[in-house]
Amino acid sequence: MEFVDAIVLRIFDTTTRTTKTWEDFRTRKVLIEFNSEKDYPDRIVLEQGWDKKLELVSHLQKGKRYRFHLWYRANEWTDKEWRDTAFWSISAWRIEPLEDDNWYQSDLPF
Repeated sequence: MEFVDAIVLRIFDTTTRTTKTWEDFRTRKVLIEFNSEKDYPDRIVLEQGWDKKLELVSHLQKGKRYRFHLWYRANEWTDKEWRDTAFWSISAWRIEPLEDDNWYQSDLPF
């Protein structure tokens, strides 16, 4: 997979949903921004699920820079009215703090 160096803009509250097998499933969303030197920076929402991925975002701080190693996932299913549909999500499987505040300039050759 790939990674992105980004700023944490917002950390949402943890939500709990019940699965088909009546188990509690907890998720937490994190809004991040990258390519901030552009006129229109890019933003994505990471959706962290399960305990291990929730633990990754528990130490994040708003406004700080991190390296997010991304994992993409897509699923399809048939809804109650027998329509086929699909959804996708992005989560981080690893998160590393970045020390350098000017991370986007560090690869310049001059």
